[in-house]
Amino acid sequence: MPVRIAVGGIVHETNTMAQPQTGLHEFRANHLYSADEIAELADTNSIIGGALAAIEADGNIELVPMMSGSAIPGGTVARDAFEYIVGDICTTLEREPVDAVVLDLHGAMVVDGFPGGDGEVARRVRAIVGPDVPVLATLDLHANLDDVLTASTDALVPFDTYPHIDNFERGREAIDLAARTVRRQIRLTSRAVHISASPPSPNQFSGMEPTLSLQNLAREWEAKPGVLNVGILFSFPYADVPHNGMAVVATTDGNPELADRICAEVGAEIIRRYREFWPDLPSVEEAIHAAMEEPTGPVVLADFGDNPGGGTTADGTALLWGLIDLGAPNAALGALCDPEVVEIAWKAGVGSEISVEIGGKRDTYHGAPIPITATVQSLSDGNYVYEGPMNTGIRNTLGRTAVLAVQGRYGNTVRVICSSRRVQALDTAIFRSQGIEPTECKIVVVKSGVHFRGAFMPIASRVIVVDSPGLLQLNVGAFPFRNLTRPLWPHDDVVPTMQPMEHR
Repeated sequence: MPVRIAVGGIVHETNTMAQPQTGLHEFRANHLYSADEIAELADTNSIIGGALAAIEADGNIELVPMMSGSAIPGGTVARDAFEYIVGDICTTLEREPVDAVVLDLHGAMVVDGFPGGDGEVARRVRAIVGPDVPVLATLDLHANLDDVLTASTDALVPFDTYPHIDNFERGREAIDLAARTVRRQIRLTSRAVHISASPPSPNQFSGMEPTLSLQNLAREWEAKPGVLNVGILFSFPYADVPHNGMAVVATTDGNPELADRICAEVGAEIIRRYREFWPDLPSVEEAIHAAMEEPTGPVVLADFGDNPGGGTTADGTALLWGLIDLGAPNAALGALCDPEVVEIAWKAGVGSEISVEIGGKRDTYHGAPIPITATVQSLSDGNYVYEGPMNTGIRNTLGRTAVLAVQGRYGNTVRVICSSRRVQALDTAIFRSQGIEPTECKIVVVKSGVHFRGAFMPIASRVIVVDSPGLLQLNVGAFPFRNLTRPLWPHDDVVPTMQPMEHR
């Protein structure tokens, strides 16, 4: 008899400081596949893509498809959107007998009414399938684990890389673990510890310390007999929930003592090195001056504070203002979300000159609107396909888009990709789809924090992450956190501690 494995999920990284709520329209605009449609994700670098490949390669697994949805990070997920997607997943499980479930989750989803949204998904699934059906979940490494999630699942399979380029591998791994468990070849035994630290993300880049050594330590443990998976979760700092913080998860083949030991040793190393996560980032002015002084390009400037991949508005103006005011030559910026300006540009037409105020319209964190005079260089529907290595093959859109050639203070021109949707500039395809070849630019500004490194580092003469304003700024004291469990570094100047979490 074939092993019947259900696959689907809901993915959202929730910035509780962001407004408005994330509604169902955001999932539909980004990625919402019905059970009958998830096969469209085959051959993509995604969790579902990896799961589908593993099922096909095995030859004796029957896929039970479930709804799969994700939305760009943003405000708290609206309850109706959550119930629509998770309700469909639960309906499938109530109707279809399954031997195992693999959920594609994020781990930092906050839902209106459920601070631990991912845990609520797993709790509902467990209630339907019962205690004996293995339930596994893949997680983004920026998950904030809660006890409901750890107690409702048999194993958690986090990403190992940041940028997240191992989605396909983690989906394939989850299917493999599920199938081997059903066939009684292994016995999933998982443990987790919570660490009271919620570090900023720049030094979580997989090629940088301390992350490089910590992930190497996790891989060393995974290579040992009886160890099935070891994952480090770095938290999402901008979620105002009691369970915010780092975690270590370990899954062994029936050996709880070994799982406990792994969590304790990896956790202790994190605590020993926690201060290394604090980055030393230049100001906007310092970063632009440094980029202008480089002999060759492209110099890639990462607008860390206004990274829509963490729920920001993507209409921050600090770096654009600096490029204009300091006379930066041959610069391109992508993508600044301002639907009002896009509409004006479309009405004016290609080649027209427009005078508008751009950006800074959504909140007070991302700077003020800038008065500009610009030539409409091109107009498009904003569609593109990720070139990789992250999200390779997946289609996305900026929505209606205008490329504006903005006049600078000293006769320079800054090309701005102005979009009607918030999209993180993690891929060179965003620029190339709009007729801008990044390798021919002196300065390229990306609204991204770390994910851009996968696609842009191979072409960059230098990368500079900028301490820019926005909902992801380093100064977490700028935000009204009320629900955190304190003390929590860096909110409090304390050495982090480690606590065991609930488990199956």
